[in-house]
Amino acid sequence: MTVRQMTAKTLNALKGWPQMNAVDYVAKLSSTVSANDLPLPPGAVVSLNTAGDFIPGVGNDNVMPMFLFYGTDSDMISNDGGDASTDVGAWVPMTPAGQMVALVAIGAYELVSTAFVTGQTYNPNTALTANKTGSANPGYLRPGTINTNMIVGLVSRGKVDNGYGHEAVAFWPCPIFVQ
Repeated sequence: MTVRQMTAKTLNALKGWPQMNAVDYVAKLSSTVSANDLPLPPGAVVSLNTAGDFIPGVGNDNVMPMFLFYGTDSDMISNDGGDASTDVGAWVPMTPAGQMVALVAIGAYELVSTAFVTGQTYNPNTALTANKTGSANPGYLRPGTINTNMIVGLVSRGKVDNGYGHEAVAFWPCPIFVQ
């Protein structure tokens, strides 16, 4: 068993979250997502399929990007502690129905995500996208091209410390649809 560090994979807000007018969305992960594309860490990009379930990334589709607040394997999401209806003391996650929370890209916040493709340049104003399921690094932020890729945000401060000693990308969510 590999022990994960609690702060190694995060989505943090530098500004704008939490606020009463902040925009978030709750849905389940689509059952069609390949196990090869999992787990999705906090800060990974998701969008909705036609059933209203989360799928990794956006690719070149004009969809609303969102950023997972908790990863798909987080104890906040998955119930690995037994059946609460029959097991005394069974652990129950915050969202027992498997619902996940994501911050919608139209929110007025500056975010910091550790879910990005390494080995790339993330200078301020770099457009960001995220591959869809079935592609390399689905859901992870990476540089994108406006009018070719669905853009999910623009780099604000570049690579930064996520506040816990791990490298992350700071960005403003900013959906730019493919024209």
